[in-house]
Amino acid sequence: MNKLGDRYVLLDQLGAGAMGVVWRARDELLHRDVAVKQMLLNDVQPHEAHEAVQRAMREGRIAARLQHPNAIAVYDVVLDNGKPCLVMEYLPSKNVSAILDERGPMPPLEAARIGSLAASALAAAHAAGIVHRDIKPGNVLIGRDGNVKITDFGISRALGDVAVTKTGMLAGTPAYLAPELARGAEPAPPSDVFSLGATIYAMTEGEPPFGRSTNDLGLLYKVARGETRPPMRSGPLTPLLVRLLANEPSQRPTAAQAAAELKAIADGVPVPATTVLPPRPMTPPSGTAVMPSSGPGTQGPRTMPPQGPRTRPPAPLEEPEPPRRSNRGLAIAAVILGVLLIAGVAYAIIQNQGDKSRATDSGASTTKPASQTQSAQPTTTNAKPTTTKPAQTTEPSKPTSAPPASKFTKAQVTQFVQQHYAKLPQNAAEAVEDWDPDQAPSVNSEKQYWGDYTKVAIKGPPLVTASDDGTFTVTTALQLTEAETNKTVTEEHTLKIDGKGEKLQIVKEDR
Repeated sequence: MNKLGDRYVLLDQLGAGAMGVVWRARDELLHRDVAVKQMLLNDVQPHEAHEAVQRAMREGRIAARLQHPNAIAVYDVVLDNGKPCLVMEYLPSKNVSAILDERGPMPPLEAARIGSLAASALAAAHAAGIVHRDIKPGNVLIGRDGNVKITDFGISRALGDVAVTKTGMLAGTPAYLAPELARGAEPAPPSDVFSLGATIYAMTEGEPPFGRSTNDLGLLYKVARGETRPPMRSGPLTPLLVRLLANEPSQRPTAAQAAAELKAIADGVPVPATTVLPPRPMTPPSGTAVMPSSGPGTQGPRTMPPQGPRTRPPAPLEEPEPPRRSNRGLAIAAVILGVLLIAGVAYAIIQNQGDKSRATDSGASTTKPASQTQSAQPTTTNAKPTTTKPAQTTEPSKPTSAPPASKFTKAQVTQFVQQHYAKLPQNAAEAVEDWDPDQAPSVNSEKQYWGDYTKVAIKGPPLVTASDDGTFTVTTALQLTEAETNKTVTEEHTLKIDGKGEKLQIVKEDR
């Protein structure tokens, strides 16, 4: 019986891939099933092995900081014969890749539900300073109860980012890679957002946005050029997918914005507006761009004029030396320029003299309309020009300050948030009463979530932002004491609070 770290007994193999082998194991100390991923270091040179192990251990510890209901938790990192092993939460599940192989493409609303939960986990990771680096259908798990969890946080970085190695081989598939990574940029939250969009695209379209290819290097070249295929079967998801797959990272929504929009699409409610700029149009490799109709209805696609593929601009060449002009040509140009300059000055003098002459001849006539106007208005004949009433009435009135959108102050909102978290984790039912009844979670779900902690404390003052619509956004750093390990972790929770009514009410919480 193989045992890791004198604690974890390997039971059966769950799967294997390029990054390692996954086992179901038994934690004999806490008497629970866990998943153990033995990382493979096959492509690592002997002199780089120590550095790779230390990197894997470090990334495992970083991933362990993330605590979110839609992210597989990392419990421990141990060494087995010098190879790092991640001990993670065990979830009886299937990954999205396997589900797509079995069932084919998903309906857009189902993909929106799965995507919204995955995006919320990404948003929490990005808030904690963690970039996943390898979002793809194989790393999105669907539990038997329908719960969605992202796995393998930090493993891509621990084993080396997805890129071309020194030998020219690829570490991982580029099918869901962001274009800027294929061009050599560092992984960042926007690259995770692109990979999330590519994953949702595959759920509804049946294949990645760059298509399928057995030639990884050729596919990587298409990725670098941003040659994504426009979505054709995604219905209400189409506008959001186009923005998620924007070639420029700055044109993509954040993971939190994507989560909100995906949830709205899944619930069939109006999609919240974001401030993200519209991306450049995507061009399919075929040369004929086909764009879906604006609505999710059954109308056929509209064909667009052929467009050439977008290519990455070539590296700038040295600017050639401008051709030399002969001295004779320069002399002729100088003479012409001098003649034009003299002619312009002469014309200006003549025009100025003509204007003065016309002004002298018509001086009397120009003053008559003013005197006639004054005599036509007897009520203002004796008034002083500088104090006439009409001049004052034409001045714009000073804007009056609009009434506040909410009668509650930021100090009152801060106190409300502090009192809310003071009820947790013991009084989850009482804490639910702080919510808007239409948006409130169930008491059981809150007890389940907060039951993992023995203490909830606020670290530092909450950050309160007031909106013009009478709502408040409150970001709070919470220190949570875990029930199992008695360790203290820090999470950032963001509350959206409605202040338009008689009392403050929570309408949303991003954890």
